[in-house]
Amino acid sequence: MSRRILFNLLPLLVLSTSTLHPQAKFAIYGTGGGEKTGIVNQNDWNTAATFGFYYGIYHVGPLDLSADARADLSSNIKSGLLGPRLAFHLPIVAVKPYAEILVGGSTYPNTPSGLSISSKIVGRVVGGVDTAILPHLDWRMIDYSYGLNSAASHQQTISTGLVLRF
Repeated sequence: MSRRILFNLLPLLVLSTSTLHPQAKFAIYGTGGGEKTGIVNQNDWNTAATFGFYYGIYHVGPLDLSADARADLSSNIKSGLLGPRLAFHLPIVAVKPYAEILVGGSTYPNTPSGLSISSKIVGRVVGGVDTAILPHLDWRMIDYSYGLNSAASHQQTISTGLVLRF
């Protein structure tokens, strides 16, 4: 009888532990890449950097829900954003796709006319893929964001960088 119970529980144990990953409650990241403001007559891509952190709130199976805060900086735009982040840990492949919906503010200090534009509320949809390269260090393979704001400009960023998990 005890062998039968063990025989039935063993596959369940193997399946449940195959999706376990060491989870970081806190991580900081920095990326570099390009940014396009979406403002009329300012269609060039410029060098940009993103710095931020996320804090894990809830974990179930391969899904992680976190709170993310980031700053996007370039010569044409400065943004501060906050919102939820949902990551999916693939059990077989060491990649972690994620999506975020962020809200915050942006300032455009250098418009073609020389004026400074400040958006009170902006939104941004972010998607990307991280992969582990060391136990507490990930390579952010790609981070793409598309902005929505009241000024009808849709800033975009694409970058790559590193994530340090604690």
